[in-house]
Order: sequence, then structure tokens, then C-alpha cells
Amino acid sequence: MRVALDAFGTDNAPLPEILGALKVLEEERDIEVVLVGDERKIYDNLPRTHPRLSVVHAPEVVYHHDKPSEVLKKRPKSSMAIAMDLVRKGEAHAFISAGNTGAVMAYALRKLGRIKGVKRPAIGALFPNINEGRTLVLDMGANIHVPSELLVQFGIMGAAFYNALFHRHPRLALLNIGEEEEKGGSVIVEARRKLERMNTHYNFVGYVEGHEILADKADVIVMDGFVGNVLLKFGESVLSIILEFIRREVKGNPRALLGAMLLKPAFKAVRKKADFEEYGGAPLIGVNGIVIIAHGRSSARAIRNAILVARTLHEHKLLEKTRRYLERP
Repeated sequence: MRVALDAFGTDNAPLPEILGALKVLEEERDIEVVLVGDERKIYDNLPRTHPRLSVVHAPEVVYHHDKPSEVLKKRPKSSMAIAMDLVRKGEAHAFISAGNTGAVMAYALRKLGRIKGVKRPAIGALFPNINEGRTLVLDMGANIHVPSELLVQFGIMGAAFYNALFHRHPRLALLNIGEEEEKGGSVIVEARRKLERMNTHYNFVGYVEGHEILADKADVIVMDGFVGNVLLKFGESVLSIILEFIRREVKGNPRALLGAMLLKPAFKAVRKKADFEEYGGAPLIGVNGIVIIAHGRSSARAIRNAILVARTLHEHKLLEKTRRYLERP
């Protein structure tokens, strides 16, 4: 499969994109990568060539401070736009960018369009849960304030995505501040009532609270993009803070240091499970194409993993399965 990679999305572009692409190409034989961006800068930073790596020139860059509402007119030849065009024309199977999230969504809506019946796409993220499984959480920031009907649609889209990826009908829940039916604002309460009335292909389990997100209480958890983005950013910081606490506690304490050394393999395993770079990027669910949004701070390892996520979604025929799921009565 062929991936169109925006080479100027990360904070340190284009080096993480280049090194991440080379790494995955060395490891996997069924992947091709197209680096899209300023051709001269890409070649200046390219340490070596690869037969399955190509470059497509794009003279413009979308910056993180650019307004999503303006990029379509102001940046028509950006690396994002041209990479997205490759997917639209069938010359690539997936698009990946670690750049401006709002701009990615704007280009995706304009160039790829929405899956039939979808009003607004949502960003999904797969969180690890306590039982070694994955919980899909959405929206992670594409839609800040949403009405109840959009929360319902996010739930249906999330269920379709989860079913396509894991081949089972998921347990669906809404994030709330309590489990009682009337808890939360009117938007949450109305969304719950709508989901309870619908005849769909998932098991709606009601509300979950913040401390239950990783507890395997639901397979798909829905919230608005403001809450989701705060949750995502907080979650990314928790592990590093806890490990720093541990480092400070064991420093200068021989007994604690010995215990930490014995537990080092366990610490590494936990870090791997919780590290956002292990998951590469988050899919934009609801658009007519595989679109992966990576973190602006992504390293080469994160870019490599984002490419592997794109391959997984392509191999599972995620787009086709999601469409079929959404079309069911």
C-alpha cells in the first residue's frame, strides 16, 4: 500500500517524517511512501534513498497558527493539499500529517468529502484498557461544541469503526460526570435518550465517568471535542510526570534504586503501552479516505507507527466496512 506523507507537519519537519518513512520501509516490504513537500529541503535532509520512497514537490506549508477556515484559499499548493490530492485521485491509499489538525480536517472535507450520512467527521483515538484491549475514544478535538445529534452520530461512526477494526459489535457509552440518567447537561441527556431509542448494531451501556475510561467498561466512548482534546493532552502528560516522580524518589535512596532496577522491565512495558508515540496517530473518522493525524511533537518512531496504523486500516478495508455499517437500518 502507498502512503502520502505530509513531510512538513511535525515541529521539527522534515527530519522526523523522513527518518520515520525510511525506518518503516526498511522493516516492511509491502509499503510505499510518498514524501510531499519542498523537494529541495527534503533531499537536503534525506540521508539515503530507497526504491519505495518517492518525493512529490509542494511549494507551500500549512503552519500551526494558520486558520483552518483560510488554508483552502491561502495554501492551495501546500504539502497537506497535494498529499490529500494523491489520495483523492487514487494515487495513494492513505494520508498522514502531524500538522495543523483543523487544516487537515478542512482539506479532507473539501477534497475527500464525507461518507454518506455523516454530518461531521470526528477524531478517534485508541486508548489501552486494563484488560489489554483497546477503547476507541472520540471526538479528540475536531468539533469543539456539538449538539446531541452529533454526539449520537459520533457514537454510530465510532461503533462502525470499531466493528470494522476488531470484528465485533462494541459496547457504546457517553462520557459524563455521573452514572445517573439525568446527570450532566441537556445535550448529554438528550444524546442518551436518542441512543436508547435507536435500533442499531451496538450495545449502548449508558454513561461512563472519567475514571472508567481505561477500565474496559465500554469499547467506544463519546464526548465533545473540547473535552476529548483536554483528555488526550492530559493523558499524554500523565506517564512522563509519574515516571519523573519515581525518578526523584529513588534518586539518592539505594534501597529504592535497587527496587527500581528490578522493576525496570515492568516500567518499560507500562511506558510502551501508554506512550502516544506507540500509537502513531489518530484516524479522522467519517471522511471518504484513510486520514491519520499525528502529534506535532512526533518523532521518527511516531511517524513510523502512524504509517503502520494506516496500513492496518487499509488492510482491514476499514472505509468500505464503515460505509456498510452506517448504511444498515
